Amino acid sequence: MLEERGVVVKVVDEFAWIQTSRHSACGHCDSKNSCGTASLSQVLGQKKTEIRVINHLAVHVGDNVIVGLEEQALLRGSLVIYLLPLLCLFATAILAQTWFNSEHLTILSGIIGLAGGLLWVKRITAKMADDVRYQPVILRVI
Repeated sequence: MLEERGVVVKVVDEFAWIQTSRHSACGHCDSKNSCGTASLSQVLGQKKTEIRVINHLAVHVGDNVIVGLEEQALLRGSLVIYLLPLLCLFATAILAQTWFNSEHLTILSGIIGLAGGLLWVKRITAKMADDVRYQPVILRVI
């Protein structure tokens, strides 16, 4: 289970909105003083993110909480978002190259495959958004 600390900023019906800060791993590295990525991270600062969580523990605004997300949910979501459009792009481009043997049609087919893959991702993620297996949960109040 991946865990993150956050603060409840809003409670609406059965949901709580949790604000978390995105952290950079650069703050803990031994070479952070000589690294360009760490310098860029300091300039850009920390970003705040709000996530919607089912309020099983009846938390209130201002409560500090630990939220969690299953590793499998993150892995599956990442595969869908990143890998599916690329697979569609390559599959349609390879098929077009095999059938038509034309560079222009191969490129066009690849673009169409990528667009189709992105639309497919949109449909899948809409279903995943309603699936409780892919939702973060409040683990405990601290």
